[in-house]
Amino acid sequence: MSFHGIIPPVVTLFDEAGNLDLELNRRYLDKLISQNIHGILLMGSSGEFSSLSIEERKLYVREMIKHIHGRVKVMVGVGHTALKEVLELTSYAEEQGADGVLVVSPYYWKLSDDQLYRFYSTVANHTELPVFIYNIPQLTGQNLPVELIVKLAKDYPNISGIKETVGDFGHIRQIITEVKKVRPDFLVFSAFDEHMLPALMIGAAGSINGSAVFAPEVSVDLYESYQRGDLAEARTNHQQISRLMDVYTYCPTFFTTMKEAVHQRWFETAAGHRVPFDVYPADLRENVRSLLKTIETKEGVQL
Repeated sequence: MSFHGIIPPVVTLFDEAGNLDLELNRRYLDKLISQNIHGILLMGSSGEFSSLSIEERKLYVREMIKHIHGRVKVMVGVGHTALKEVLELTSYAEEQGADGVLVVSPYYWKLSDDQLYRFYSTVANHTELPVFIYNIPQLTGQNLPVELIVKLAKDYPNISGIKETVGDFGHIRQIITEVKKVRPDFLVFSAFDEHMLPALMIGAAGSINGSAVFAPEVSVDLYESYQRGDLAEARTNHQQISRLMDVYTYCPTFFTTMKEAVHQRWFETAAGHRVPFDVYPADLRENVRSLLKTIETKEGVQL
C-alpha cells in the first residue's frame, strides 16, 4: 500500500548535552506507532535536519529504520543546499530500506522554474524510491508553482507526491485538481493541522502535520473517522486540532516547542537542544503545558 493517512514529521531527540539520544528516539517512535499512525517522516523540518551533520543524519536514519522494522512506512527527508549531498542521502535512505524520500526545494538562492525542474528531475533519475516534493515557502523563500508540479508528475512516474506546507489552502486545492488530471495516483499531503480535514474532503491522501508529533491520536481519529464517513467525529477532531495550531506561535523555531511537548507528554527528562536553539522564550514550557491540557484524553491515553 502507498503512503497515506497520518505521517508525523517526528522531532529528533537529544540528550542534555545536545547529542543524539538514540535510545530515547526509539522509545519515542514506539509511542507514536502505538497510536496507530500510518507512517513516519524522519529528518523533516521538525526533525531538525539542518542542525545535524551528514554522518549524524545517516546514523539516525539507519538506527530508526532498523528499529521501526517495517511496522509502518518510513519517509526520509534528504534536504540540503548541495545537490551532491541530497543524492548521497537519497542513496543512503534507499540502502537502509526507506519507503520514500522527501525532497525540499533548494533554499538560500531563489531558483527559476527550469532550475527547479532540473533539480527534481536529477533526484528522480537517481533513485527508484518514490520521491515526494516538499513545498515549504516559509523556509525556502519560494512557493513551487502548480505548473511545475504538473510537469514533474507527468514526466517522472516515481515523483509520487507532495507535502504542501503552505498557508494558502487554494494552492493545495490547485495541486490536487491539476496534477490529478495527468497523474490520478499522485499523493498530496497537507501539513498545517487546520488544513487536514478540508484537504481530505477534496482528495488529499493524508497529512504530515505538526501536532501529530506529540498528539497523534487526535489526527489519527480525524483521519479514520473521515474515512468511515463519521463527519461529526471528524469535525470534533478538527476543532481540537485547530486549537493546537498555537504550537506554531510560541517560538520561532517550532520544532523547539514540539520537542518540549513530546517530553512533557511522554518523558521525565528535560528536552535537549543544540546551540542556538537552547535559547527560547521563558514562558515556553508553561505555554506547552497549557496547550496539552486542551487535548481531551482519548481512551487509553493519559496526558
